[in-house]
Amino acid sequence: MFGALSFFASNIIMKEILSAETYGYLSVFVTYFSFIYVFGIFGTEQVFIRFSRVENKNEILTQKSILYLILFFALFSSVTGTVLFRHLYPEIQLNFVVLILVSLSIIGSTFLVSTFRLNSNFVLSQLLSNVWKIAMFLLAIFFLIYKYSDLSLFLLLVSLITISCFFFFLLYILKKIKFEFNSIISNNRMLESSFHFFVSISSFSLIVFADRFIVEHKYSFEQFGNFFYLTSFFLSPFSILQNYIGFKQLIFFKNNFTISYFLKFRKKVILLGFLMALALSCVTFFLSYFKWLSFPFDQYLSVIAMFLISGITRLYSSSISSAFEAKTSIETLRKSNLIIVLITIVILLFTFIFVNAIEIIIFNMTLIWLLRSIICKKLLLNQIKNDE
Repeated sequence: MFGALSFFASNIIMKEILSAETYGYLSVFVTYFSFIYVFGIFGTEQVFIRFSRVENKNEILTQKSILYLILFFALFSSVTGTVLFRHLYPEIQLNFVVLILVSLSIIGSTFLVSTFRLNSNFVLSQLLSNVWKIAMFLLAIFFLIYKYSDLSLFLLLVSLITISCFFFFLLYILKKIKFEFNSIISNNRMLESSFHFFVSISSFSLIVFADRFIVEHKYSFEQFGNFFYLTSFFLSPFSILQNYIGFKQLIFFKNNFTISYFLKFRKKVILLGFLMALALSCVTFFLSYFKWLSFPFDQYLSVIAMFLISGITRLYSSSISSAFEAKTSIETLRKSNLIIVLITIVILLFTFIFVNAIEIIIFNMTLIWLLRSIICKKLLLNQIKNDE
């Protein structure tokens, strides 16, 4: 929750400090951070969780080939991401070496977070996954107090803190957690599982970030900054709950899955989504009424409504995806990947080519989330029914 509030507050503060265009550059950089965190090791952290187990506290039994695969993808993504970022956004000034190291730190932290999760170090895993958001918040307060508006300095300091924390937690894991290796799972099965999880995480990344890339492509940095600000304001609370539900329930469903509990849990999550939407609507009303923020929320009411609907849908999706990832077979995963990827590509291509209104862009992304949830739920329940 503190990570969520930190991200929420830092964006509000920096929006008040920076010019509209400069805030757009910050939005692009934060989107890059978020994207490589999800996609950086190509979904192999899911393979690591699925085929590893804790023998005793601080002792994890896993496959050596998984760790090699994760290391390869982490290095590959760090270099590739840095080169592409520098090429696409030369306006954002950050030292090349620092950008590679912070990319590696963000990407590598995905594996470290998974290791902490598997070892039931939930607080440490949450701290690591949110450390760059907390750093942004603390630095935003510092910049506000001392009236700094140097974006390059802000990004450099966030990057250095992120790099330092990553290597600290890496050393902690190497010292505290012992990895034992076996060869129960064949390399062919490992690679097959990795491929299907890669396809799954690719489609997930497209759903999460496609709207930002489409808006960034179709509009100016200033308009993208406004879009990102509204995303941070109205989707971030849902996203944090979505990640937390997936974070906790994936491990729970892996060991304690029942259909009755799954269906009840799904209804509770939907109710939570509506309550969150109501709370955010009330907060927005008071902020606008008392003019505590300079952002003109009243000019974006239709966009805000679509974001709230999208947030509820994403939260609902997390209740299904956590169970799906924990209990699905490779055959079911393969089938779901094929259907979801086809639907995602068709809707995204249509949106990219023909859609210009931001409300319709958000609606199409929400539709993908909903269809993805329905497909995963149906396939999972069919699989469980057949297994019984």
